[in-house]
Amino acid sequence: MRLEIGTFPVHNVVFGAQTQWRDGLLELARDEILDAVRSDPRIAKADLELAKPGESVRIWPVRDVVEPRVKVEGPGVVYPGICGRSITTVGEGRTHRLSGVGVVEVSETPWHESGGDHLFVYLDMAGPWSEIIPTSSLNNLCVVVEPDPNLGVDARNDAVHNAVLTVSDRLAAATAHLDPPERETFELTDVDPSLPKVVYILCLHSPQAMSGSPATFCTSTYGLTQLTPPWLFHPNEILDGAITGPYRTAFATSWTMANNPALLDLYRRHGTDFNFLGVIATRTEWTTQHEKEMTANQTAKVAKMLGAEGALITWDAGGNEFIEVIRTLQACERSGIKTVFLTSEDDPTGSAPTMLEPVPEADAIVSTSFFRADLLGLDPLPPVDRVIGNPQKISGRLRDHYVPTAGPLPTPWRFDDHYGFSKLSSVEY
Repeated sequence: MRLEIGTFPVHNVVFGAQTQWRDGLLELARDEILDAVRSDPRIAKADLELAKPGESVRIWPVRDVVEPRVKVEGPGVVYPGICGRSITTVGEGRTHRLSGVGVVEVSETPWHESGGDHLFVYLDMAGPWSEIIPTSSLNNLCVVVEPDPNLGVDARNDAVHNAVLTVSDRLAAATAHLDPPERETFELTDVDPSLPKVVYILCLHSPQAMSGSPATFCTSTYGLTQLTPPWLFHPNEILDGAITGPYRTAFATSWTMANNPALLDLYRRHGTDFNFLGVIATRTEWTTQHEKEMTANQTAKVAKMLGAEGALITWDAGGNEFIEVIRTLQACERSGIKTVFLTSEDDPTGSAPTMLEPVPEADAIVSTSFFRADLLGLDPLPPVDRVIGNPQKISGRLRDHYVPTAGPLPTPWRFDDHYGFSKLSSVEY
């Protein structure tokens, strides 16, 4: 597979007469875009608001952030499978992207109705919280949308995310006929056979067990969120959005997956430092120890059959899911595959370990700091001048009271840098 990514940098976004990109300025035809969103009869309310870096703005509740991308050559569509889009395999041809801009999904629609996965993520465009969240540095177009409340939860989720993809498609389409000012080609070319063979193991939470539904909205692979055996991906598929959608932390979004620095760094070093073999995506939060160990062993088996000598493992969740992640690491090491684990850490207070299940094979770890946001020393976050979304915010781990969204507020309780975006870390002395 050969994929060319054409980048159109966005330095400013304004509402105007038509949707167009020119010399770093993205102009948006607000009414035209809203008409496209509202044409879906499932949408009850929709609005568009701009939030720019450095502004005293807070956005809540944030369900996802999407980078506008469009295929201009080659099969399929960007962000395939989700919301009924084509499931044609992607990763070839040419794709255009608008860098420096995010389409933010702002809605109170729950992921599912079984409890546990609460909406608590918000973005600040200025201040200490914004400094560690990569999407706060974007020019963000917020799609504030609510579906018909009489619909079932799956239909509401589909309607809300489809609205965001509709907006993203409209923005990216403005570049389809233009010559991109920046181009980068991605291809797993033949390399020096003596280079070490490396695979990326991407562990992705599945909400199926918690929600009781195989169709629950979450991080998807070609639109599927259910528990599945490990899948082998060409990295170009991921650059084209084959893995997309949010989880419940500020770092688990469509934007962060498409711009995953761990994936991009591995890819760009292909042929220089090692032979990058591809990506194995494995689902987490199986319900029994038998299932967890089986998926770990099968993931390691696929890596071994590819000829991997080394592996990078990342994950996007916490708690229950850690067991199959760490057992995957263990199975890889026992198969002779040297493994590096990129992870945030558990609460370091008390006598508990900072990993749920430490194993001796986990001897090469890159820490992205502790997942509990209150350990970052940011509280309380300062008040803001403007709120996009709901002016009243649910607060507390028990979600038992409301406070003004304009703040001051505690940080969202969970902070997870899954892929190494931030400069935070934890060092063992």
